[in-house]
Amino acid sequence: MPPAAPASPVSAKSAGLRIAVVGAGIIGLSAALEMRARGADVVVYDSGTDLGAGATIRSAGMLGAAFEWAVEEDQKALAALARHAGMIWPDFAGRVERLAGGGIEFSREGALVVARTAAEISWIEDIAAACQARGLPVQRLTAAELKRLEPGLSDDIRGGLLLPEDRQVDSSLVLQRLGAALSRHGVGLRLGRKIERIVGGALFQTPDGDRFNRIVLATGAGALPEFVGPRGASLAHGLPVSVPVKGQMLALAAGAAMPRHVIHMREGYIAPKARWTLVGATSERGRQDVEVDRAAIADLRRRGALAVPALAQAEEVTSWAGVRPGTPDDAPLIGQTAIPGVFAALGHFRNGILFAPATAEIVADQAIDGKVSPLAAAFDPLRFDNGGEAPHSP
Repeated sequence: MPPAAPASPVSAKSAGLRIAVVGAGIIGLSAALEMRARGADVVVYDSGTDLGAGATIRSAGMLGAAFEWAVEEDQKALAALARHAGMIWPDFAGRVERLAGGGIEFSREGALVVARTAAEISWIEDIAAACQARGLPVQRLTAAELKRLEPGLSDDIRGGLLLPEDRQVDSSLVLQRLGAALSRHGVGLRLGRKIERIVGGALFQTPDGDRFNRIVLATGAGALPEFVGPRGASLAHGLPVSVPVKGQMLALAAGAAMPRHVIHMREGYIAPKARWTLVGATSERGRQDVEVDRAAIADLRRRGALAVPALAQAEEVTSWAGVRPGTPDDAPLIGQTAIPGVFAALGHFRNGILFAPATAEIVADQAIDGKVSPLAAAFDPLRFDNGGEAPHSP
């Protein structure tokens, strides 16, 4: 059986501490694992009967610390969070695999960024320059060098980049292994339990009558529970309303003609897994339906085939739509809310997989040790709230 020893030092402050995590996506599960490793007694609730049934299971599993944030000059805090998350992901992946006794397809192949036109060559040069300015590894590649790495690339490709620290996982496997790791590590998984109301007082009480010292909200794009005081008065958490961003994805049959690396184009990406090759994704802000638009799926295939022609004829396995949890400024909400003892781990938009281990660290630092790191300060959940603390203290 895999070892169940904590991977982090047990905090003296966690002795007797009971924490409820509301939400069983990768953010909630990762936070639960980290807090349990520090010695807290942790229970995870989710209204669904499966782990990560929201945005996590519908994601491509890309860990694009360099590609996503190299050129975002106005998002330096997010870039720093992404870089830190990318650096700790290998240890996190190893920890989950050891505890669960199975792999998560953590790929170290790196990611390619490809260009077909002069305008796209300029675009990748901007990415390369930004990576170099931020100390992110990057390698410029000629069309011939790209072809040697990925023979299936289109003859129209004129050049590109290799981002060696951008990696990927299989989202479904991550969820399975996290669930196994948590169960073996003593974390309670209470699935099919919708938490609509939590009563605050000396302790927080969930609808099943259990009591906790802390609550961590990791509901993704789902609704937050209502908080009330012992006499039923509403308690304001100060969190903004989630901004839904619909995304659609195409899954094509795996095969010898499919690439090995994640491939980024100017408009879309290709993410090969052992069981299929994903092509994505749309970004439809303000939409929260999960209906698949066949025209949008056809356009994903068309765009992917511009980089890898074999995608044009590959068998479609399935397609789907999901809703990413956004925020007004597209940065996550991580930390204590206006209700002392209630912590947010929300709003990770399209980078929940990447940010998961870093968010888990930040949440555990605050919920268990009462520490707010400089990295965490930029993601204060109350940065949109003009009010003060709610009239509640555990």
